[in-house]
Amino acid sequence: MSKDIFVFIECKEGVVRKASFELLSKAKELNEGTSSDSYAVLIGSNVKHTAEELRAYADKIIIVDKDILEEYRWDTYTHVMEHLIIKYNPRMVFGASTVTGKDLFPRLAARLDAPIVSDAIGIVSEGEDTKIKKPLFGGKIISWVAFRGGKTAFVTFRPNTFSIEKKILNGEIIEETVDLQKDTRMNVLGIQKAGTNKIDLQEADFIICGGRGMKDPDNFRTLEEIADIMGGRAGASRAVVDAKWRDYDDQIGKSGKTVSPKLYIGCGISGALHHTMGMDTSKVIVAINKDPNAPIFQYADYGIVDDIFNILPVLKGELKKTKEEL
Repeated sequence: MSKDIFVFIECKEGVVRKASFELLSKAKELNEGTSSDSYAVLIGSNVKHTAEELRAYADKIIIVDKDILEEYRWDTYTHVMEHLIIKYNPRMVFGASTVTGKDLFPRLAARLDAPIVSDAIGIVSEGEDTKIKKPLFGGKIISWVAFRGGKTAFVTFRPNTFSIEKKILNGEIIEETVDLQKDTRMNVLGIQKAGTNKIDLQEADFIICGGRGMKDPDNFRTLEEIADIMGGRAGASRAVVDAKWRDYDDQIGKSGKTVSPKLYIGCGISGALHHTMGMDTSKVIVAINKDPNAPIFQYADYGIVDDIFNILPVLKGELKKTKEEL
């Protein structure tokens, strides 16, 4: 087995996702001082121009470019990745803990009978050993796990876990050809994409999230305005989404999206476990709730015990004023 690291590259609307650049930066950092290489694995249709953008971040870029790969499908993408992993035999394969990553990586691990750690938030190398940092029980326990057995290991990391560092590597582009055939048991009738200019929730540095304490869906306009001032994104709890106040794309938590922004502000959120499991690794957490016993305060770095409708107008005004002064 080589000591190389694969990074599965995710693209959105033809643009490489921020999380993929984070993982490339971390892979190169782990390989510093060794003869090992970091590989960016890019799969899709007409992706050769995208590969050029990746050359500064990886030692080598493997591309598999076919029309059949224009949209993500579990059957075609799993087959391509399995073929490449068997051929190159990397030590580890990194991916983002996104909808695609959570679908693809367990399939690969099962097919290759390989170990996998999902939703990791850190990684360190100590000599020949590599340890993965992973939160358990809604972040109440932080575990460190290591791989044994000499097989390729799969790891998905939460977006915003690592910083991005451009290495100017001038990586080599390698074109691979893989024979593909779609699984006839699955037929995609159509793909409907939501038209939005919002920042990706999982990659936002600032998130202001509303719960049932917002009382009315119209009150989320204030959160949207604050998010726009900060260049971030408004999120929602599961209860809010279940009530049809917000789209599922806004949902944060175990059954929604896992986020790790630099600043998370929870407004009228109680702090149920299924929600905190999706935001407990935020760098700074601010909770606003009029109930001083709300569980969210156990996770907060800063807490404000007051009615959110007293706080939000003041917060919006101060942020707007500060932005105008900059």
